[in-house]
Amino acid sequence: MFPAGVVLVLVLGLGFGSAAGCGGGGSHSYKAGTPAATGVAPDCSVVPLDLVNKTLGLQLSGPVPGQHPGGTTCAFQHTKGGGSAPEIVQLNGNATPETFAIVYNGLKSANNPVKKIKGWGDEAFAATVFSVVNINHFAVRKGQVAVLIQSTADYDRIRKLMKAVLDKL
Repeated sequence: MFPAGVVLVLVLGLGFGSAAGCGGGGSHSYKAGTPAATGVAPDCSVVPLDLVNKTLGLQLSGPVPGQHPGGTTCAFQHTKGGGSAPEIVQLNGNATPETFAIVYNGLKSANNPVKKIKGWGDEAFAATVFSVVNINHFAVRKGQVAVLIQSTADYDRIRKLMKAVLDKL
């Protein structure tokens, strides 16, 4: 049996949109050409440092982009306090209800409290992984893209960042 942190890393390594070419969408229709309609994950330009620092209320550096199958991970390192865990925004393309459920199910199977959230995109969930530092996760699928924010900030601040990111999709 793996510790919760290892399971989380394995699950996040799979990503939301790793099934390239899959459709998506949901009960909403999205403006043609937007990531939500095309399924193409945006890059880290949708999460500029000043936006992330302001919304999360943290002093960070970055973003440092990293590619994963189907998208980009934008990592922000703490410049003061906050430990070594980076704040992360994962942007995933070709998201479907099935690929979105991978992280949800992984968090749940590792016995983390996971709650489905209504009113955000086509589907959303939040979870807190208890570790040396508690890491809050907020994930939203909007059409064919999914966004996962992992942060030590509180949920009120994470929601502000998520809203700003979703407005660009």
